[in-house]
Amino acid sequence: MDTRSNAHRQLRIGLIGCGKMGLNHVKAIRACSAASLVAIADPAADPAKLKTQLPEGVKHYTSAREMLETERLDVVHIVTPPNTHTDLAMLAVEHGAHVYVEKPFTLTTGDASRLLDAAARAGKLVCPGHQLLFEGPARSLAASRHLIGRVVHAESYFAFKTVRKSRDGRSPLSPVEQLLDILPHPVYSLLDALQASEPNATPEIVSLDVRAEGDVHALLRAGDVTANLTVTLRGRPVESYLRLVGTNGCLRADFVRGALIELAGAGTSIFSLMSNPYREANQVAFRSTKGFGSRILARKKGYPGLTELFESFYERVASGGKSPLTPESIVATVRVCEQIGVALRAAESAREQLAEMSLAEKEKALTPADESRGMVLVTGGTGTLGKAVVSHMRQRSWPIRVVSRRLPPLSNREAGVEYVAADLGGGVDASLLAGISTIVHCAAETAGGKEAHDRNTIAATRNLLEAAARAGIKRFIHISSIAVLKTSKVVGGPLSEKTPVDLGNLARGPYVWAKAESEREVMERGPALGVGVRVLRPGPLVDFAAYEPPGRLGRELGPIFLAIGPKKGRLSLCDVQTAAHVIRGVADDFDAAPPVINLVEPDAPTRAALLSMWLEKRPDLRAVWMPSWVLATLSPVAKLAQKVLRPKATPIDIAAAFASERYDASLAAQAIRRAQSV
Repeated sequence: MDTRSNAHRQLRIGLIGCGKMGLNHVKAIRACSAASLVAIADPAADPAKLKTQLPEGVKHYTSAREMLETERLDVVHIVTPPNTHTDLAMLAVEHGAHVYVEKPFTLTTGDASRLLDAAARAGKLVCPGHQLLFEGPARSLAASRHLIGRVVHAESYFAFKTVRKSRDGRSPLSPVEQLLDILPHPVYSLLDALQASEPNATPEIVSLDVRAEGDVHALLRAGDVTANLTVTLRGRPVESYLRLVGTNGCLRADFVRGALIELAGAGTSIFSLMSNPYREANQVAFRSTKGFGSRILARKKGYPGLTELFESFYERVASGGKSPLTPESIVATVRVCEQIGVALRAAESAREQLAEMSLAEKEKALTPADESRGMVLVTGGTGTLGKAVVSHMRQRSWPIRVVSRRLPPLSNREAGVEYVAADLGGGVDASLLAGISTIVHCAAETAGGKEAHDRNTIAATRNLLEAAARAGIKRFIHISSIAVLKTSKVVGGPLSEKTPVDLGNLARGPYVWAKAESEREVMERGPALGVGVRVLRPGPLVDFAAYEPPGRLGRELGPIFLAIGPKKGRLSLCDVQTAAHVIRGVADDFDAAPPVINLVEPDAPTRAALLSMWLEKRPDLRAVWMPSWVLATLSPVAKLAQKVLRPKATPIDIAAAFASERYDASLAAQAIRRAQSV
């Protein structure tokens, strides 16, 4: 490549993978004046949706190889699942491109070395997704290292929020998989600090303790420097920081606050001991405010540090220099992550072996399933309500098949139940319904935008209903939501089973919109297809055995719980066990069940009682009440703000989200009594 010409033209960038993280790359690339995104390759991307997300003129390919063979690309970004990184990066190098690879770089040290060697032979640069090193706190830490003398200890501590799905928004994510996905961040930031302190030493893991539930604790050593690595999905609050302890003070790069906290000085005098807390508090307050402000202003650039890393990489490509990250640092990061990954997988395997033995023992104690009744198919059978339904029905000797997008671990299964993996949004294979007499459809999308809910709630329901008709299944129990009803403000008086459904109203949020549309699909098409349908609309679900407050009660804001509405006002909801009990009762006596049930507790608790239960469990919180009229006054302002900040999105009515509704619970009370008698 002619580096002289590169210095005077924009680099041509290609992107493989245009999911959520890929779109963050698009933002960051657009912010780089030295580069231009010219093509993306993603077989799963929706072309119509891409038009609104990509710069004008960017070409869309369904094949990475076709894009590489057609376009003359200077740099290719790999933003795909980790197991594809090596092959796609090698393909890009073979086609003459420099390569940026998202973390985790590769899954094995061997693959990392093989890729880096191939790039070196081809004269191409490789850059990993180590953007934390290019964030403000990390750069400030590097510039301030001289203040604390010789580094003797380092600590990388990352406490992450647990997520249930991978970055594609579809695939379930186990705690171990989430740890392995985020592990490179705390590892490469720690190794970078060790390399700067001990450039001639190779960091080694001295001690390692992991838990499959979501924890990594490691002690590392590099020369005379020790280091602690802690990554947890269970520890709170959410934090991400790198701390260096030297012979003349310490530094903490805080990646959540976007700030560097400095405590330089020996700190041994009585004055230092007394003044240090105030020095630290002052920096936390002012530098955090500055850090948060900078991030808000830079939102259009995507992830913090990403644009800065891209710019550094592109400059090296254009000038013919070396990659911003050395091959040695890349391999060291992969090596440490691989070692920890082996330990995590072993811990996960050991836990599953114990779970398998426990399931076998529990199954021996179960009454054999009554095969003469036919099987029940439970969708969403690994969720909170679905698991309760499965447990109740298996106790009544129903043979059960649970379908979920991926087989749940043994530690998350019920004894004596068959589990099958399937993606209902993509279609329903006939074998899934073999031997099924009754369907309990609990599955629905709970996150994402309109597209995700359209696919995973509406289309999944349609696919399942049509497959049920083809299989001759006559009993379809559809779990909707009481939120689909028009509000009492619109219809007047208490809501009942006769209240119209609020169809096509995205202002209620994509979840309610999709639930309403899927209910219509079942109610209108079920009878026409010859499928008997019963619809249950649970109120806000609360599991009193593992209590967390319903969303309509309010929100937790740091040390405060902001409760919304009148203290004595009653909040209609439904206990998970009550809902599962009634669903099982409808399956037991399908023909006698009414077509629709608004399933709420007949004796609704007051908001004050619900809050009291939460404060008993969380004594650290202080309750603050906001009257409903205050929220009603603020709601139009919030709608206007949403339109300004997100002009293409439908604004959500926050007053409606917290509003209390009154229901005629007479039919629900009958259904509960009937379930108890069946």
